[in-house]
Amino acid sequence: MLKIDLFDGIENEAVLELLKCIGIKTKVFKKNSYVLRISDKINYLGVMLEGSAVITKPDVHGDNVLLETLKINDIFGHNIVSCGVNKSPVDIYTKSGCEVLFLPYEKVITPCEKLCPQHLKIIKNIIKMISKRNSLLSDKIDIIGQKTIREKILAFLESYKTAQGIFSVPYSREEMARFLCTDRSALSRELSRMQSEGIIKFKKNCFELLKK
Repeated sequence: MLKIDLFDGIENEAVLELLKCIGIKTKVFKKNSYVLRISDKINYLGVMLEGSAVITKPDVHGDNVLLETLKINDIFGHNIVSCGVNKSPVDIYTKSGCEVLFLPYEKVITPCEKLCPQHLKIIKNIIKMISKRNSLLSDKIDIIGQKTIREKILAFLESYKTAQGIFSVPYSREEMARFLCTDRSALSRELSRMQSEGIIKFKKNCFELLKK
């Protein structure tokens, strides 16, 4: 549990002391269960220790829009509680069995009387993690801001492309469609066209970009 970005640069003994000071807790969630529901009270930061989950929110039509995926080391709740909101505007739903670390927000952001260096370090680490999440959200805005489904797909795949050529994406077709704000049938048709035109290769969630 200690080998996560939240505790980067802090010795294990200091981490244990810090956790006692802050008063954290961990919780295990089964696959296909809710970590957080819309309107649930939230006064904490969450860090994914194991597994993965998705953050969704219903649109004006009642369809769930996939906002982002949470993986090991990802942080959530920061953008809600830091704005003074105490009820969740989103659902967080597990894609696998998960273990989540919960930290009380006020105790995390308020250094103790001793001003211990590990507490100041964890605040710096949280700022880095928040910046990383905000960067990912900015990337999503760029992706879904593309005019056509094809342009959205290409921008989406570019964000996961690796030097090895073949790469995987952490979404099923339904989830990918929700992420790109389109329907699954339209997405599947466009993917098939792009493969037949020699633009991409794919098998399930493994892709290769051949040309734009």
